[in-house]
Amino acid sequence: MLLFGYVISEGGYRILSQWHQISPLYAAIGVIWVVAGPIMLASGVGIFLSLGRRKLTLWAGSVSAICAGVSLVAGVLSYIVPCAGPT
Repeated sequence: MLLFGYVISEGGYRILSQWHQISPLYAAIGVIWVVAGPIMLASGVGIFLSLGRRKLTLWAGSVSAICAGVSLVAGVLSYIVPCAGPT
């Protein structure tokens, strides 16, 4: 969760840095990533420090990872997230 929380939040910040050039739905995915990434990062730190004894931090990290993943899959399948394909 530590690594993926950082990667997801960084991706969200990069999406939102181009706010005026992207569609509102793509910006919404960026907002989801900006919210889910730090929650995953904080949950990873909490799990690491408590040695896995707190279930609430594990649940928070899991739910934020699921939200980030579902938004990515839904964005790709609905052609909101631009993906490079064969040209």
